[in-house]
Amino acid sequence: MRNHIDLNRAIIHGQANGKVLWQPRIICWYMDREFSHVPLPAPYTGMSIRELYEALGCSNRIYDYNAAVRLIEDPSIKRYSKPLDELRTQHFVETPEGTITAITRRNTSNYGEFFEKWWVENQKDMEVQMYIEANQDYEFDQKAYDKVYEVWGENGLGSIYFPRINVQSLFNDTMGVEGGIFALMDMPDVCEEYFKVKQANHERFIKMIRSSCFEWINFGDNVHCATLPPSLFEKYVLPEYQHRNELLHQPDKSYYTFAHWDGDTKAILKYAKETGLDGIEAITPKPQGDVTLEEIKAGLGDQVGLVDGIAAILFDETYPIQMLEDQAKRLIDLFAGKLILGISDEMSSTGNIDRIKFITELVDKYNATC
Repeated sequence: MRNHIDLNRAIIHGQANGKVLWQPRIICWYMDREFSHVPLPAPYTGMSIRELYEALGCSNRIYDYNAAVRLIEDPSIKRYSKPLDELRTQHFVETPEGTITAITRRNTSNYGEFFEKWWVENQKDMEVQMYIEANQDYEFDQKAYDKVYEVWGENGLGSIYFPRINVQSLFNDTMGVEGGIFALMDMPDVCEEYFKVKQANHERFIKMIRSSCFEWINFGDNVHCATLPPSLFEKYVLPEYQHRNELLHQPDKSYYTFAHWDGDTKAILKYAKETGLDGIEAITPKPQGDVTLEEIKAGLGDQVGLVDGIAAILFDETYPIQMLEDQAKRLIDLFAGKLILGISDEMSSTGNIDRIKFITELVDKYNATC
């Protein structure tokens, strides 16, 4: 069994001597087959996800460790749900400030679900949401951490993803993009107040991190320029990134921080060096995203590391394997030493798992020369 933790740690601390860690995310590909009762192809038939990673010789970015983050809410906050039909569920959160509700709909082709009705639709709902977030805290659960380690062992260095940052949370967690844009235009003062409450909440999250054994922290923001233009990024996201990173890069203990930017990122790459981030995850290059590898390198420079980098569609047989090989080799040329190579951002259900093993062999061959 390979020990990927040491190389994972060496890269985030700048001690890898040019070596590259291959850390693709293939759990969506795996779970879609499980949902559809489709067996894995030979020779992987019947394997667990952990066994599959071992057979492929690669590392997993193990966000299962989020189970070690325990949310503590004030007893005045009551949550419950009720099914509406076979696919839809209505969720309730009762507080002294009022009740908010959401409706989620499950997919029919996978385990995912999406909002049919968002939590926050008006100022009163926002005030309830502020009460909820003002009365939350976080604790690190060592037993839960150890339980995940029992499964994954030294396959990768445990990481957690931070709650989404202000605007991105508005778009993805509480209001949706359309509702969030209208809120920013129609009630900016209320949004500003909400973002201050959220910042305080996230400072408590950082306090929990500092009591934990985590070493690298993901900002799971799902930044995409089509919904987060430079004007919003510069006004809201950039200052908060800088604030978070000041708190997470202290003389007594400093963490490797990296944010999830997927989809189109060209318009905001110019801010990467200002964020205080150590790395950026899932920047999606052409032919899938809107940037070349050279543009990514120019945006990150030698200051910011790259996590992932290979366009997910290149793992489909629609594209010749030579394109996959060329992109992987070019990424290594540009970023080796500050590169945790992966898929931007997950292999699709139609991807060929043999291409994962192909990159394993390519990376092994390269690392042998370092």
